[in-house]
Amino acid sequence: MIFKKLAAAVIVGMTTLSMICSASACTALYVGSDLTEDGTTMFGRIEDLGTNDNNKLYYVSAAGKHTAGEVYNGCYGFTYTFTHDSYRYTARRDDNGLGVCPDCDGTHDHTPYEEAGTNEKGVMVSATETLYGMKSVQAVDPYVDNGIEEAEITTVLLSEAATAREGVALLTSIYDTAGAAGGSGVFIADQNETWFVENLTGHTYIALKLSSGVVFMQPNVAAIGKIDLDDTENVVASANLMEVAQKAGTFVGDAAANVIDLTASYNGDSQSPRMAAGLNYLNGVDTFTTDNYTENDFALSNVDQNGQIVPAWSNIKLTKKFSVEDVLGFFETEPIAKTGNVETHVFQVSAEGELNTALVEWTAFDDNVYNAFVPYYPLLTTDTADCYKVSPGTVTRSEEQPTKGVWYKDQKGRYYTYPENWTDSFYGARDALSNLLTYGNVSESDKAVVKTTYAKLQQQILKDFQKTKAKVAAADSLEAKQKAATTASNAMSDKVHNATVAMFKTLQTKYGVRAWFQSLLHSAG
Repeated sequence: MIFKKLAAAVIVGMTTLSMICSASACTALYVGSDLTEDGTTMFGRIEDLGTNDNNKLYYVSAAGKHTAGEVYNGCYGFTYTFTHDSYRYTARRDDNGLGVCPDCDGTHDHTPYEEAGTNEKGVMVSATETLYGMKSVQAVDPYVDNGIEEAEITTVLLSEAATAREGVALLTSIYDTAGAAGGSGVFIADQNETWFVENLTGHTYIALKLSSGVVFMQPNVAAIGKIDLDDTENVVASANLMEVAQKAGTFVGDAAANVIDLTASYNGDSQSPRMAAGLNYLNGVDTFTTDNYTENDFALSNVDQNGQIVPAWSNIKLTKKFSVEDVLGFFETEPIAKTGNVETHVFQVSAEGELNTALVEWTAFDDNVYNAFVPYYPLLTTDTADCYKVSPGTVTRSEEQPTKGVWYKDQKGRYYTYPENWTDSFYGARDALSNLLTYGNVSESDKAVVKTTYAKLQQQILKDFQKTKAKVAAADSLEAKQKAATTASNAMSDKVHNATVAMFKTLQTKYGVRAWFQSLLHSAG
């Protein structure tokens, strides 16, 4: 809730107040264990909002937050009855710490949108990559007003599921019964397997188990292509999947062979500059553009050239085995990385060894053009750094021009002023620095200094994490391992937060950011 709306005001002041960036421009990535240097599976997602003045939190949700038989009321009418006391889990979420949900403006007892996390059983969920189905298929099977929405998926699945397959079964059963309020792509994983679930209408879906030899990306474009539904070990599909597309006149596939091309049959507009940039990064080329890539370049399939069922594959071919730095680098590639980024999470999963240290969450907030990721062992983390849990004051609105603070004026002549305690929030500090660098009159040389500072921070964090691994391995009890892991990761987070605040204050002093924001935004109004 710090500076995203302010940044938008700067942009529109230079053009027109009616021009707003897309609010749903997330990008997902999966790299199978056969394609990584250390044999880990890595997957994650970047969340984008074109204009975002909502704070973000990263925390541990205690076991039993929800109790057996409790009826959960979500943001937009979806309800769910918990079957047992909820599991403990990590989560990133929108901030309603001051009593009002930033998603639905509701004040009822509920959890705002939780994007991703890991529960005590080792189940990981990333939800959601927003998808857009064709109007023709949605006319046959429309979205459901009271169906499950992205704001509830992570909360429900991490509270309830003890394995990835349980999570897949739960989500698809909800799609079958209550339905979906919108289209999405969702990762559901554990130490043994990773599933990706796509739905583009109210009650249709495919859940595909991802193979160790595949890489795929998804920038709000359905990534599941030609699928043989007879592969019931690795595919879970709604009973009406073909029927809806056939009624809509969009079906592509071979009904007699029980094969459907989901992207071709259901997906709306598939052209994205983020897809082109991501394909170039992954394939190690510079030939892809928004206009020249096709479904064949990115889509997942479980059918080979002879029509036989095979493990999931795509035509994306990495030029080398990826390290965690390579995966983080994908999310730092423009225009995937931009000031509209809100949070990014990457799960790194080892199929070997003790579960407590087999799972790592890499987390970052805000603009990935200038950023550093921090690792956490989610099953050993007892608490996150204090800066992740701060709920700053609210943005205030008035009809008269403010006499102090950082403010802007909207197209209706109303004034908005930001809170003073933004520096206490990890997200707020990152957001303010991002907007100053992107929309301020900061020199290219100073931008380069910030980029270099974050790159050095990332290298320090990678070294710190190696030391953390050794300390955790040497600890002689679960409690000692938890303390070592939690203390180390929180120290890394504090290091990034403190460096961010220091950089912002340096640039604030150099460029007079407070006066600059006021004068520029006032003239924009």
